[in-house]
Amino acid sequence: MTNLIYKIKNRLFRYSDEEKKTIRPTYNELIRYEKFQKKTHNKLVLGFAAGRSGQNWFTKIFNSHPNWIGTSERFEDFEAFFRYISYYNLAVDKKGFFKLFKLASNRDLAIYQNTFIASPYFCFGVEEITKILNPDYIFFNIRNPINSVESFFMKNWYNNTYNFQDSSPLIDISTSQYRSFSRIVPTKDYFEEWLKLSRIGKITWYWATANKAIYDDFNKIKHIEKFFVKLEDIDKNYNLYEKLAIKFNFKNKMNKKKFHNVINKASNKGLLNKYKYKDWSDLEKKEFEILIDRIFPNYEKIKTNIY
Repeated sequence: MTNLIYKIKNRLFRYSDEEKKTIRPTYNELIRYEKFQKKTHNKLVLGFAAGRSGQNWFTKIFNSHPNWIGTSERFEDFEAFFRYISYYNLAVDKKGFFKLFKLASNRDLAIYQNTFIASPYFCFGVEEITKILNPDYIFFNIRNPINSVESFFMKNWYNNTYNFQDSSPLIDISTSQYRSFSRIVPTKDYFEEWLKLSRIGKITWYWATANKAIYDDFNKIKHIEKFFVKLEDIDKNYNLYEKLAIKFNFKNKMNKKKFHNVINKASNKGLLNKYKYKDWSDLEKKEFEILIDRIFPNYEKIKTNIY
């Protein structure tokens, strides 16, 4: 019954005003905004995350005001390929990718005045994307590692690694091309050890590696206001929403009831294949702890700084 309710909510959300606002524009529509010039009253915000960390929650909030549009994974196929070539450092020209997002931000700013563009596929190109798109603000969304790994597991991450015969990069033919590019695996130095890990261990490696890349790049970026957001701090927190509303000049600020209605709309999640930490094996818990300590032990240091 719960799964049926989720499916109904998800179908209804597709017809909501917020969802219609974020329909992916065609290239012919985007190109019309090629000569748009950003003004001082236009604000571009970029959101970075490893995934399964509340970016959809966040874009809903921005998208629920007439002077903002919030989008996440709007061009998921191009974004997945960008992460793929960035992580593996492949010799592929990225100019078209950056042009796409420049055109998209131009369109957003021309129509809605301000735009919040988020994607977990930006995680290995934070410094490069920020330098080229020149946002006014950047966000780092993160969620505690246990819940994140549980969520990735539920989304079937690394469920078919038996197909991996050699070190990456590769094309996984067991699923869609988009999904193939959206899954990265370690390069030669760690690949053999990674193959021996449990699915929980493999997912933990990804979570830690992606967040480390974002965190390291954030520390390099200067002269742009940076926000760190822990999902646990802001989820269902109307007081923090009010601070966001002031900081980003939201028109038609939502009351508490509408705020909860918005964040409770169907998000990018499912209800099957749940595997909670309490059910993990001793080996999975050990791999989790070792990889967190080895790669990204910084979660506790990060503080939500919306004020």
